[in-house]
Amino acid sequence: MPWDAWALLSIIVLCLTVIALTVRDSYRLSHDHPHDTLRLSLSGGGHLDIPCSPTHPAGRHRRPHPIR
Repeated sequence: MPWDAWALLSIIVLCLTVIALTVRDSYRLSHDHPHDTLRLSLSGGGHLDIPCSPTHPAGRHRRPHPIR
């Protein structure tokens, strides 16, 4: 097989790997932990769970700008 075919095959495998990991992580994040905590991934591996305040609303926290 010529070298450009190997390069194309490597790019395809890399793209498929990134897509598969993204799907796996998004599925895991949406199903694994309760939604009352914020899970942050650590650079050394593992994660940090931060409990959300029950009095603080979830979602966007900025007030809408008044229309002038």
